[in-house]
Amino acid sequence: MESEFFYFIISLLIAGFFSGLIAGLLGVGGGLVIIPVVYYILNFYGYSLNISMHVAIASSIGVICINSISSVYAHYKLGNIEIEVLKKWYVGIVSGSIIGAIFASSINGNILVIIFVFLASIVALSMFLNFNIVLANNLPQNFLLNNTISFVIGFFSVLIGIGGGSFSVPTLTVFGKNIHRAVGTSASIGFFIAVPGFITYALTGWQIQGLPHYSLGYVSLPVVIIVASVSIFTASLGAKLSNQTNKRTLKKIFATFLLLICVTLVIEQF
Repeated sequence: MESEFFYFIISLLIAGFFSGLIAGLLGVGGGLVIIPVVYYILNFYGYSLNISMHVAIASSIGVICINSISSVYAHYKLGNIEIEVLKKWYVGIVSGSIIGAIFASSINGNILVIIFVFLASIVALSMFLNFNIVLANNLPQNFLLNNTISFVIGFFSVLIGIGGGSFSVPTLTVFGKNIHRAVGTSASIGFFIAVPGFITYALTGWQIQGLPHYSLGYVSLPVVIIVASVSIFTASLGAKLSNQTNKRTLKKIFATFLLLICVTLVIEQF
């Protein structure tokens, strides 16, 4: 039992190390690393397949709650956060996060795995192909369109347990935003996704039986604390290294890795 607990801790520490490093290096959600690791760990310990993905996604959102605070502060000091974007998007982001978490909590775990694989594959392909399209010089002025865009980002991000950078950064660059300001603003968007998502997953999983010990609803507190304790430091390390690395090559490597994870998840499901 002690050796199993030791492997449990080590696995989460490794996940925290790489999720933070990748998030800092590439500006993508560390949840894309955290979720498969936690999912496989819970399956190894015999938890229901219907619960494992819910807990993995909810716990990833919990990690983002902690990490996003330092990230937002760092980008705020650098002047990379566009307040006007947040003013136009925060209602859609928050409502999308809440409804997305409710929807994810209500569906079967196997379906949630398929949704994760589908959306993660899209993220991986977009990273691999490295699209650079600019449609406009600024965000739309239309209130409904802005809220629709931000709602979709919040909904799909919380649905697969990521902070939204994989969706919001490309969207902001499409509307003419500088990549550094897009990443900085995306960090703030991640906070508005994670906090309501965390609360919603905690509430919707409150009465669920068979969850891991020390869970707050679907959120596993040990996973959140262990992963966040490492990733919060490696994210800053990744950010420092980002200017010294070939991001295009790294993104292709990570995209390939993510696609392989998606393939293994599909094989395990079927």
